[in-house]
Amino acid sequence: MKANTILKYTLVAGLASVCLVSCVSSGDNTGIEYAPNMYISQAYEPFSQEKNFDYNPNGMTMRLPVNGTVARGQSTFIYSNANTAEGYEASSSYLPWVAATKENVAEGQRLYDIYCWHCHGKSGKNDGPIVKSGKFPAPSWPNYQGDYIKNLPVGKAYHTITYGKGLMGSHAFMLDPEERWKVIHFVKSLAYGDDFEYSAAAGSSSADSLTMTDKSLADASIEGDVPSSDDENASGQVEIEIHK
Repeated sequence: MKANTILKYTLVAGLASVCLVSCVSSGDNTGIEYAPNMYISQAYEPFSQEKNFDYNPNGMTMRLPVNGTVARGQSTFIYSNANTAEGYEASSSYLPWVAATKENVAEGQRLYDIYCWHCHGKSGKNDGPIVKSGKFPAPSWPNYQGDYIKNLPVGKAYHTITYGKGLMGSHAFMLDPEERWKVIHFVKSLAYGDDFEYSAAAGSSSADSLTMTDKSLADASIEGDVPSSDDENASGQVEIEIHK
């Protein structure tokens, strides 16, 4: 057999061996793929890929959600003027569906220490580092221990977290509806200090196990379930919570 023939067969056998070994994946080695674009589609940034699809608004790769769509785990006030001054006033009758238990208040403190203290301070004195820096003014009210926060209806606090108010922007994308109530309970605990009364632990058979003892609501009971779309607030406007 000629040397060049032997070399030819050796190269063919070697190439076949390399191909077989390369096609085997293991560990972090994905092996060699033929035409990988046929298996792995090109990734696009939703809502930001400009001029890629002419039949979508602004060439986006995804269409915007239908108007009025509520994301799972989020909430909405079902009335037309929710994010307005009138909506803020109407929210004063909105009551929590999350009880002020010690566990929920503790979780509210954890969330407060992540999202709120930078402006309002660890104890609600409006002395957080952002305010101390002088780049943003402190709120017009002095602290959580003043009458303003003590007497502020929790529904208005919820509205403020959801939509923002004054220099405070909306925190709805940071805190889901349940977390907002927990933060509000913690804020009220800072306002009342030792006079703050916790609700009974979850699962208690006590009739007032879900009773809010916040002085500003004076024993207003809280429904343990999600308010239905048939419930109406004092202004006759329907409110609904959608949560996990």
